[in-house]
Amino acid sequence: MSDTTYPHGYLYGWTAVVAVTTFIAGLLSILEGAGIESDLFILPDIPGGCILLLISALFITAFLRGRSDRPGWISFSYIGGLLLLVFAGCVILIEAGNYLTLVMEGEEADMCTIISSAFVWAAILAVPLYYGVYKILYRSSCRGVSCE
Repeated sequence: MSDTTYPHGYLYGWTAVVAVTTFIAGLLSILEGAGIESDLFILPDIPGGCILLLISALFITAFLRGRSDRPGWISFSYIGGLLLLVFAGCVILIEAGNYLTLVMEGEEADMCTIISSAFVWAAILAVPLYYGVYKILYRSSCRGVSCE
């Protein structure tokens, strides 16, 4: 029988929140890329939206497996959070490069385009989950030994 108790009550539930918001962000990115306008400031990005849908599937799997399998929840949550942070970092670097190019060419540039990607907002929501799961993994790797 596996241990399904969680050190922080909010952490397991936060997985569902991140899964739903990542799914919605991916769906909105795909719809914006397909030409369906919304009032939200989201970049139209069909491939990025598909990636967000896949990452949301990781979080959904983590939540569903977490009911009976705590290590499964930890692994899927950790990988999903790590992927979101990596993709958000890449998007920030790319959009910052685009912004600097526009500024150097003398064209009008908007600073909001750097943070308007759905990856960035999904990663911001995933930071508490990633940090909590990281702390769980860090403590389990230091069993009986001081890791400091």
